[in-house]
Amino acid sequence: MKRKKYWFLFAILLLSLSSLSPSFDFTHNTRREPPGDDPVPPQQRPEIPESDLGPIKVGVQLEPDQIVALSKLNEHFMDETGARVEIIPFASETQDKDSFLLHMTLGDGPDILLTDSHYIKALAMNGYLMPVDSSQSVVTGGEIINGLLSPLQWNGYQWGVPFDMDPYVMVREQKHKDGSAFEMPIDHASWLDLFEAYEDEAQTPLISFDLHDPYAFGAAVHLLEGNPSLPEEEVLDLLLRNAEVSAPETDDAEQQSKDVNPGKSPIVIGPYSRIEAKDLSDSSYGLATGQAHLNTPVVRTRSLAVSAHTESSALAMKWIAYMTSKEIEQQWSQSVGTLPVISELFVNSSMIGDTGLWQAAALPIQLLLTRNEAAVLEFGNTEGLTTYKNFATRLLEGRITKEEYMELYRIEEAK
Repeated sequence: MKRKKYWFLFAILLLSLSSLSPSFDFTHNTRREPPGDDPVPPQQRPEIPESDLGPIKVGVQLEPDQIVALSKLNEHFMDETGARVEIIPFASETQDKDSFLLHMTLGDGPDILLTDSHYIKALAMNGYLMPVDSSQSVVTGGEIINGLLSPLQWNGYQWGVPFDMDPYVMVREQKHKDGSAFEMPIDHASWLDLFEAYEDEAQTPLISFDLHDPYAFGAAVHLLEGNPSLPEEEVLDLLLRNAEVSAPETDDAEQQSKDVNPGKSPIVIGPYSRIEAKDLSDSSYGLATGQAHLNTPVVRTRSLAVSAHTESSALAMKWIAYMTSKEIEQQWSQSVGTLPVISELFVNSSMIGDTGLWQAAALPIQLLLTRNEAAVLEFGNTEGLTTYKNFATRLLEGRITKEEYMELYRIEEAK
């Protein structure tokens, strides 16, 4: 009887304590552990201090016209919030990895980084980024196209938020010079036949693309039925044959490498954002993909991340949340020509009335990336995008042989 009485009193005591502390949560853990080998704990979403108005810096890897467009959106953010945010060109796209990482160690480095998604994991592994999971809420993962998230995840954390994407597309002539219909090859053998037929009177390459753009190289490999992540020998043979044909001479080498106007070569490969504005009325176009690796298209994506050294993480995440909102995503896409990363904007926006390149490339890429991931251009090394680019350029410019190229990428893959 006494034991029952004690249990009864103990139950009353527990009820009394819970009524005195109604907000007490037995499952809440406020301890914040640094990234380790264990999965990330439940997400933490601290409140944004009203007094945190900056200033903060946003380091960007953008073209000059894109910096202007982003600065306008930033002005709207500052007007609405009263915060001070400065947009600064951070690192050029041609900068090597070591120089890029060195910038992140400087005390006056940016609070927010907008860069190629391939760099995010390497920056996180070197301790230069803050997990976005432990900061203010941004666009939920369910709204972002699923295939864009994997390059941003490591060690149980997500280290960046997708900002935009630029799939690589192909524009081709509809007819040969003799007036016959231009039929796209469907396998390696038919590509070989096309190269042999074209080389007899070729004055321009069969396929034109920027030799210094790793994504354009990967897209060319893909179109030729190769694996853009690890190009096969027979595909490299075709690319080298293509590179042997001299391009039209020009005093502006940089413009020549970036020229994606249809007509100079029967087939032109370039980013959606650059080709979208061209007159394509006499051309056929679509994603630069072959059939062999159809589910892994070549797409350049850029993401936003928070620097580990920032003292204004809440403001930084508020800025990222603003820039990745549906309204701003659509404005950015329409301004600079890249594609949004939010699925809803592909089925419920003013863009769906476009019956040209949008229908031929944008909608298919959204469907592909809903279920698959884009091709990874890094030879299996998380810091390998710069290496991938350097190897491709040296190969196409004749500074290394095909055998040396393949040996180099095998070494990188083994690291």
